[in-house]
Amino acid sequence: MILISSALLVAYLTFYIFVVYPKKQYITKMTSKMTSMVLGMTSSILIGLILGILLQGNFAKSTILAIIISFVFTLFIARPFGHMVFTEALCSSLMGGMMGAMLGEMLPSQDLNLMLFFIDTIYIVSMAYTLMLIKKEESEQIKMPPKKSSPSFSFILSIIIPLFIVGIFNFIDQGQQPIQHDEMDHDHMQH
Repeated sequence: MILISSALLVAYLTFYIFVVYPKKQYITKMTSKMTSMVLGMTSSILIGLILGILLQGNFAKSTILAIIISFVFTLFIARPFGHMVFTEALCSSLMGGMMGAMLGEMLPSQDLNLMLFFIDTIYIVSMAYTLMLIKKEESEQIKMPPKKSSPSFSFILSIIIPLFIVGIFNFIDQGQQPIQHDEMDHDHMQH
């Protein structure tokens, strides 16, 4: 599940770069701020959670790595929008990286996949909604006639398909984990 979540982060960031960078002139300052803060926060929480899980028991290293990697992701997210937006996004990613690492450190092992799936869901919904807003602003700026198909259908579809894929991998990963029992060994009970 960690591998799927990591691939999800990289794939969406790459898609974001190819979609948003060419359209940056159509995006208002308010939308660029909101986009950078939302995506900076959600991606850094996911990055922190992944590193907190991978480096469980080493909170300092997971936090530092989460912050550094989140800064790199935020650089790509906020780059087209200027220094002010970049600074706000960095602050969001700093906070998200720390919170994600803390969450990954505190979770019991049986809840790791559930939390990864939940944070993946938040990330997918945030990215889909942000890209929908950017597309809407672009069409308003260049005064494109509205499409007859429902924008909510494409929005829902862009959420359901990735969640279905992540959910399948989560289900497979859950099935492969050994069942843990809280049974004590009889030898230890005699002491």
